[in-house]
Amino acid sequence: MQDISLHLLDIIENSVRAGAKTIRIRVINDEIANLLRFIIEDDGCGMDSDTLQMAQDPFFTSKAEREKKVGLGIPLFKQNAELSNGHFTLTSEPGLGTVIRADFENNNIDRLPLGSLKDTLLGAIVGHQEVNFFVNLISKNKGKEQSFHFDTEVIKEELGDIPLTYPDVIDYIEHSLIEGIQNTNMEDV
Repeated sequence: MQDISLHLLDIIENSVRAGAKTIRIRVINDEIANLLRFIIEDDGCGMDSDTLQMAQDPFFTSKAEREKKVGLGIPLFKQNAELSNGHFTLTSEPGLGTVIRADFENNNIDRLPLGSLKDTLLGAIVGHQEVNFFVNLISKNKGKEQSFHFDTEVIKEELGDIPLTYPDVIDYIEHSLIEGIQNTNMEDV
């Protein structure tokens, strides 16, 4: 993976394949703690303890053989977090969903760039309109905290029968994400 936003996209796709109807994404940039944290929670099918362990093995996949021979997404995400002096946790319960937390040391030379958070989130939201996305971006800097919250469930209620793929809706979502990312200084991470 070239950047962290591509890891995020991979985890979102895993959640969708696991049948998630709700995906919560929190990105916290804590400059005081020198920390960039990602927390992705879903209500998908979850994993038992054996599958949970195997999911972190680069030679395991739950996909059909014809789709992909190995599942590198979670192991690479974990490796990249740990290479940047960060941490990675994966918790899950069958029927209840999965939570992934990846911490990156912000100023570590081995930390991947964030990449295009806007493109990743926009593509996921528009590409999976059957899923409710709750996005929280939080930036902490010198005692000042800025946050941005985005909830597709509210947008869907307001739109009624209009799909998220309608051009004006895509523009609205894109501009909302751009504004939220700028207001929380995530483009500079």
